Amino acid sequence: MTSGKKSFNGKVGIWPGIAMGMALGVALDNFILGTSMAVCLGIALSYALATNERAEGEDE
Repeated sequence: MTSGKKSFNGKVGIWPGIAMGMALGVALDNFILGTSMAVCLGIALSYALATNERAEGEDE
């Protein structure tokens, strides 16, 4: 499970996940595999590289 203090970071995870998944699919000549790997890697990276949320009024 993910921590409640972490927020989803789509920009950092989705785009590299799509690039890696589609590269794998093209290398193996399998579009379905590339698409499914792109989705899985994108979501996994988005949560793995999540950013910490700041509480209201908290300074840096």
